[in-house]
Amino acid sequence: MPVIKLYLEAQNTVTGSVDTTTSTNTVPTVNRYTATVVIGNILGSTTVIPATSFTNDSGADVAANGLVVPGVDGYYNLYVNGVLQRGGLSTLTTANLTINSALVLGVAVVVQVVKFASASASASTNGLSVSTTIRY
Repeated sequence: MPVIKLYLEAQNTVTGSVDTTTSTNTVPTVNRYTATVVIGNILGSTTVIPATSFTNDSGADVAANGLVVPGVDGYYNLYVNGVLQRGGLSTLTTANLTINSALVLGVAVVVQVVKFASASASASTNGLSVSTTIRY
């Protein structure tokens, strides 16, 4: 017995668009630390100020390894006696600030650390429609 197959031809047409909106919110976090250079901070031609010598914006002592380091998503500024210093003259770690010169005793040092955090959200609206035509 022969097999009879039904042959249908279908053509689909897709129209419209998908609209996507993305919003990004970038929030800076600023930490400031203040210290005064004492005799134990001057080591030859450099000045090393440990985290425990700093106070934060609230006036609280900073814990050992408590300095915030900006990483790749921020930066820090160093002020010595209120004067902004050039980049590359110091190194900031969680444990201490190292300045590549010997400072004078009693000098005020302020470190301003700025970090950025970003969050993005996207929403899409589907405006597509599909129509199918079947021919037989």
